[in-house]
Amino acid sequence: MSKVSINCFFTDNEFSFIEKPDGYNMKKLKYSSVKLPPGTIENGIIYKEERLVKTIKETFKLFKIKARRVNLVIHEELFTFRKIDVPIIYKPTEIGDFIKSQIGKTIMIPFDDMKMDYIIHKKTEDHYEVIMFYAPKHELKTYVDMFYDMNMQVVRTDIPPLSLHRLYYYRKYEDSDVKFHSDIMFVAVFDETYSMYIFDEEIPIFSLVQNMNIATMEPEKYMSVLDQEIAKIANYYKFNINAGDKSIQKLVLFNMSSKFTNSELYDYFYEEGALMQSEIFNMKSISKIVDTLIDKECYIPLAASLVQPKGLW
Repeated sequence: MSKVSINCFFTDNEFSFIEKPDGYNMKKLKYSSVKLPPGTIENGIIYKEERLVKTIKETFKLFKIKARRVNLVIHEELFTFRKIDVPIIYKPTEIGDFIKSQIGKTIMIPFDDMKMDYIIHKKTEDHYEVIMFYAPKHELKTYVDMFYDMNMQVVRTDIPPLSLHRLYYYRKYEDSDVKFHSDIMFVAVFDETYSMYIFDEEIPIFSLVQNMNIATMEPEKYMSVLDQEIAKIANYYKFNINAGDKSIQKLVLFNMSSKFTNSELYDYFYEEGALMQSEIFNMKSISKIVDTLIDKECYIPLAASLVQPKGLW
């Protein structure tokens, strides 16, 4: 019997969740997105915990949430990932120890205590190319302790790019012939921020979170800013990272904003015959997952609920 979990995601402006059985079972869903009072969370840091707990408790009571197990998606501005080259003389099982030994020497981290994980991206003749994920332990603990004080337990943590990747490719788990794309960019669009991720198949190799003064922008202006930033990052990927040998082949936009519809986003970004194909993620195209239209603000907590082999940390 599947265990029921509450899957939670925070931005500076809202809290979104979905309660459902773990995995692909989509029966008896409870989900919503709730606006947070200004200043409750800033840049991922909780400044008004009592107010946040009050908001969460009231929301859970309203929706009659029963789950005690929490899958937490880390706030985008808390986690960072970077490429690390590890000498081939180390065994794969020793890579974590090597990274820890280099903290403060060749690897500089802007805080004293961190949670860390890593993925081996490539292996060459003389080194492993490793993608390292890390986040400040103190700030993460604040989120974990907050749920603990509500008699709930964080049993798994995740990060938005891996969650969205899992949602986009969910059919991979049922169809072994489906291939992951290399050179694909995901763009998660919110009202206040937008995030850009580049994947090489299952491995995230680039991340950028922009928190700028876009809240008051007109929709057309906001899409223009996105277009310029996408072009800038695509050029950076092609020329700075890959010396002109590789370029972004596909762009997928996840629209979590109330500023424009998926159709408006499609009309702006889709161009017939373009070198970079553009796609707007549309939940209605995933009817095999859901028989109802999930609010787009809940895409990330939905993604966090899907089957995965291993949670971060």
